[in-house]
Amino acid sequence: MKNFLPVLAIPLLCFSSAMPAQSGIELKLSDDRAIDVDLAEAELISELRGYAIIAGRTCIDCDENTAIFLEKIDHRQGQAVRSQPDGEDPPEPEEFARLERGDSTETKAAQRDRAQAEMDGAVDGVTEVDLSGERFTYPGKYRDYLTKELVEKTRMFYGKCHENSPALLWLSEYRTEKGWVKEEYLLVFRDEGIEHRYNQARQPSIYYIENEDCRELKGVEATTEP
Repeated sequence: MKNFLPVLAIPLLCFSSAMPAQSGIELKLSDDRAIDVDLAEAELISELRGYAIIAGRTCIDCDENTAIFLEKIDHRQGQAVRSQPDGEDPPEPEEFARLERGDSTETKAAQRDRAQAEMDGAVDGVTEVDLSGERFTYPGKYRDYLTKELVEKTRMFYGKCHENSPALLWLSEYRTEKGWVKEEYLLVFRDEGIEHRYNQARQPSIYYIENEDCRELKGVEATTEP
C-alpha cells in the first residue's frame, strides 16, 4: 500500500504556517480596563494620549516578525476601536504615498519605514487618520534571512520623547551599497491628531532620549522577513 502522507502533509503545513491570529485577545490597561486585540503574542508596551502601543503579530506559526501596532482606545467602553470615514479604508503603511527618490540601493526595510513616514504625500505634518492596526518596526538588529548579513539596526523610544510631549521615536540605520544610512521616524501625539516627522541622513530627536520619561524598548536579534 502506498504512503500518501508526504503528499498530503505539504499543503497542510503550508496552511498552518499562515494561520491568522486569534481574535479577542484581552489586554489590561493601566486603569484596569481591558481592550480586545486581534494579535498573537500581544503585549501592551505603553498608552499615549488615547492610543495603546502594542507588540504582537498578525498570524500564528508564520515568518512574520513581531511588530509594533497602535490601537485607539474608546474611553467610553475601554475597547480598541478602528474608526474610519465612510467608504474609506485606513491606509496601510505600505500604501502611504511615496516620495520620488532615485536611490536604487535603498533596502526593503528602509523602503518600508519610508512608506510609514510618507502619509498623504507629505513627509511631515499632522494626520487625522486613525492609525489603529498600522504596523511599525519592532526595535532590534536584523540580518538578511538568506545571507545572514546585518542590514538594519533600529532603536525605539516611547513616552515624553519630543519637547516633553508623548511620542514614539525610531532611530534606524540601514546598510546600503554606499554604507550605513541613518534615518529617524517620529510620531508625536497631540490634541489635534498625530504629528509625523521623517528625517533622512540625520537624527535630530536623539537629543530627547536622555529625558527620564522617554523610555527605550529593548531590541531583539532577528532576521528579515522572506
